[in-house]
Amino acid sequence: MRWMVLAILLALCTGLRAQNTIVGADLDTTRIRIGEQVQLRLQISYAPGSVSKIQWPTVGDTLNAHLEVVSDTGVDTVKNAASGLDQQVRTLTITSFDTGFWAVPPFRFLVNDQPLETAAQLLEVRSMELDSAMVVRDIKDIHTLPFSVGYWLKKHSKWVAIGLGALALIAAVFYFVKKRVRNKVPKAIEAPERPLVERILSALDKLEKERVWQQGDHKGYQSRVTDLLRGYIEERYQVPAMESTTEELMNELRVSPLNTDQRGQLENMLRAADMVKFAKALPSPQENEQMMVGATRFVRDTAPSATTGHA
Repeated sequence: MRWMVLAILLALCTGLRAQNTIVGADLDTTRIRIGEQVQLRLQISYAPGSVSKIQWPTVGDTLNAHLEVVSDTGVDTVKNAASGLDQQVRTLTITSFDTGFWAVPPFRFLVNDQPLETAAQLLEVRSMELDSAMVVRDIKDIHTLPFSVGYWLKKHSKWVAIGLGALALIAAVFYFVKKRVRNKVPKAIEAPERPLVERILSALDKLEKERVWQQGDHKGYQSRVTDLLRGYIEERYQVPAMESTTEELMNELRVSPLNTDQRGQLENMLRAADMVKFAKALPSPQENEQMMVGATRFVRDTAPSATTGHA
């Protein structure tokens, strides 16, 4: 008798512990047509802190020979606000292509290494109902529709719009470029460059009229005269006259068309100017006038003839 009482108490305690954890499997409908899909919701509810380990049942591609698993959401943990229990939920999408009544098998959980199973479910799969007045016919062959411009434009409207936009942009750019070229003012015809001798003589004449040395700027006057001579020689004989010293320039001109008298005349003018520029020599009025006369004569005497083909 005592052992019987202990067994009853043990059973009641086990029942109380089991009440803390509930497993279940529910179909959102128990009747579908062949090929339709149904949601199978697996869930386990338990008091917070009462469960340390949960092992879910293994689910493959099929539940049995008649029921296929289409998708599996995986396990999601939620809080049941109404009961205050923690809850884990997993939803399977299943289907069947065989008509009849098919059992959804129970699912076995291991909760703290203790097995718990859901109740089995029954799913009815019905065939498609046919109108008794209609005759069953064979499947028709594939029929190719004729080409339709309207349908093609509708299917490719995005690319058609992009193409038209690109053409419009190209046309606009072409129009504005053509209009700009048409309205562009013709460039004025530049006058031909004056001959070298004419330019140098004109510059010497202008310098003389400025009366530079008469105003006391002897160094500036001598420098400008010799710079014009050096520029003339550099362009006329293609030697670096502007960057050379007097000594270097005279060495370069030894193989030039200048004769001995012309080279001597040029050297005298350059060395006299060097004395004024670097030795601070003060030239007389006659020497300043002679500098201009000598530079003008040198340019005229060495001017290229019309038959040489030089500038």
